[in-house]
Amino acid sequence: MNGDPTGESDEPGSADGLGGAATNGCDEPNAVGSEGTPPADGRRGASGADLAGRASRAVSAARTATDELATWSPDDAASLVRSVGERLADRETVSRLARSAANETGRGHPGTKAEKVATALDAARRSLRDAPTAGVVDRDGAAGTVTVAGPIGVVGAAVPATHPVVVPAVLSLYGLAARNAVVFAPSPSAVETCDVVVETVRRALADAGAPADAVSMLPAPASKPATDALFERADFVVAAGSEATVAAGQRCGTPNVAAGADGVVAVADGSAPAEAVATRVAVGATYDFGAHPAGDAAVVTVSPAVDPLCAALEAEGGYVMDADESDRLRALLDDSDDETDPRGNSPRWFASALDLPSAARDAAFLVAAPDSAADPLATLPGIPAVAVHGRDGFDAATALAAELGSPHAAAVHTTQQRRARRVAERLAPGRLVVNQPGIAAVGRPTNGFEAAPVLGGGTAEGSQLCGGLTPDYFARTATVAATSTADRAPHRNGAGDTLRGP
Repeated sequence: MNGDPTGESDEPGSADGLGGAATNGCDEPNAVGSEGTPPADGRRGASGADLAGRASRAVSAARTATDELATWSPDDAASLVRSVGERLADRETVSRLARSAANETGRGHPGTKAEKVATALDAARRSLRDAPTAGVVDRDGAAGTVTVAGPIGVVGAAVPATHPVVVPAVLSLYGLAARNAVVFAPSPSAVETCDVVVETVRRALADAGAPADAVSMLPAPASKPATDALFERADFVVAAGSEATVAAGQRCGTPNVAAGADGVVAVADGSAPAEAVATRVAVGATYDFGAHPAGDAAVVTVSPAVDPLCAALEAEGGYVMDADESDRLRALLDDSDDETDPRGNSPRWFASALDLPSAARDAAFLVAAPDSAADPLATLPGIPAVAVHGRDGFDAATALAAELGSPHAAAVHTTQQRRARRVAERLAPGRLVVNQPGIAAVGRPTNGFEAAPVLGGGTAEGSQLCGGLTPDYFARTATVAATSTADRAPHRNGAGDTLRGP
């Protein structure tokens, strides 16, 4: 993983004494193989059968926990979730988890990550207060129906390196609220952090008298085959992260929600002030150094508004790259792989890596002017940067945004409501935010969206999730209907209401 050549970011590694042999949800040491003996090269190897066995044992233990949770009353389940939420949201705990994430993954800044984690947990807990997921969740007196919610079973969830705290923390709360057990399969570069989150939850479960295996993770080392094995055995799958993880979720044969991390493309029609648009885009482009699936990755505006927007972005702390500097960024992105992934590094790291002038070293984010929609710089997800495109007219700008953007979320900046509707119709995103940073798509108290740790684009990207992954996805509902009108002809023995034989 990349370190910050300027020394700004912490070096990847253990945090708060978390290094060494961590334990996991299956109480199996991470430092040794299944037989207790590490292989000669110091790394643990495992056959396909061994990986399948580990996944099976983890899911079996989780299923037992689900069976026990299913007997809990809705009030007791809600009390359990409050206790777990309070433990996770403790200020010192959030700070510790954020430092662990930044150190282990080498992405983002501990302070920013702490803010992101705290904000996500607060939003998730607020959503759970307003969205019942156990027992009677809806009554319709006029129709004579009652809807009752129960658990869906064992949730198997991938934990991406870009969200090693938010995903396991929020999914633990959402899963437990519906009385499900959750098993996590972390990215290889997020094992320690996921383990700390899981152990924090398990301590809260133990204190509340709940089964510890209600939240667990696969034994280390993390691997794609292990994640595949979990996906095949769980009852519901959350596959968020890399293309390989999303593909595994979509082919596993288990009901799933799968979503990538392509960033948000915004449309600005030129009617909103450039300064206002720049402020919102800058927030989305810099949040956690851009390492957020709803961070602003590109903005498409009408041609006359390009220069004012770039100037406004520069005033917001952006550094507008020239053609030669843009070429160096293209080369950096083209040459990156899993080992040299630049996502989540600081603006100063990029300034050093690209040999940019001193002005760029103090910038909050980079601004690129791509040559075309096919340019590698057309969208810049995962890094503190935003691409700016210009097109002749609103319709052309909207068409380009539809070509560039992922269907999971989008943003529009306009003073005309009808144009916001046109963007919604043309781009058809799972969530669309108007005159807000792209990251607002994950849910804010001011925009009416429930908190969602994962966003999906529905059938447009092959996902069973369109919009945000909210608490109701984790509950299985049954609707009970009673006769809502009196029998007007009782002497007919139900004729006309039922098809009875002679």
